[in-house]
Amino acid sequence: MKRFLKMVISMFLVVVILIVVVAGRFYYSVYASEYNCSVTKDSVDVNATNRLRIGTYNVHSLNYGKEDLEGFVNDIKDLQLDIICLQEVDHNAIRSGNFDMVASMAKEAGYPYYHFYSTMWILNGYYGIGILSKYPITNVSSQLMPNSLFREPRVLTKTVIEYGQTLLNIYNTHVAYDSYHDIQLDFIENNIELDGHVILAGDFNYFYGYNERWDTDILDNVNSDETLMTYGSYGSPDNIYYSDNFELVERDVKTSSFSDHSLLYAEFLIK
Repeated sequence: MKRFLKMVISMFLVVVILIVVVAGRFYYSVYASEYNCSVTKDSVDVNATNRLRIGTYNVHSLNYGKEDLEGFVNDIKDLQLDIICLQEVDHNAIRSGNFDMVASMAKEAGYPYYHFYSTMWILNGYYGIGILSKYPITNVSSQLMPNSLFREPRVLTKTVIEYGQTLLNIYNTHVAYDSYHDIQLDFIENNIELDGHVILAGDFNYFYGYNERWDTDILDNVNSDETLMTYGSYGSPDNIYYSDNFELVERDVKTSSFSDHSLLYAEFLIK
């Protein structure tokens, strides 16, 4: 009888813990992912031109440590990118050595402006997406996208950047690879504001038939022919979409020295 009671109590405690964890995760996801705020930082004197170089890079949390921070810097150092959208980054997480990953990447790579967008609490730290910029960030916002309660939370972020006299609206995301995939794509299309200079970058978790499955009328993309492979030699889940006040000048892929994704980048002429 005592053994049975112990088993019942143990099962009850497990259920309670699961409820607390799931509820806490849900609360944190909504609390941390939904915000819109202005950012004020000291201005750094950087001359803007009429050309913009931007990349998107799923960095696989630097393989959960500082060892690949140098690899990241080496991957991007010759590309002269003005802005880099990042996916899969940790923030003060025990699994990756308890350091501010985005801030460290910005410092080591020479980007004075950066922001980390949290999507998920992981024990003593956080996980999410980020952005690095050579130009001032003036506003940051994040929206929680529809998803299952038991899946990794996903967000659509917006970073407003002062590129000389032009305000750039940079959206960044990491879309789910499950039944919520198309639902999240619909959410993105319905929640992008098309006023001004708009770029949408990220890991869209598409591997085949990219444009057949999501051929948006609102933005062009740099990988419309799906010839730039960013996941091994067979997948192109990463992309950069842009509004019609940009003219595509160059596009290419830089093979990563550490991540399972390669870096996709493009150069645009700003109209």
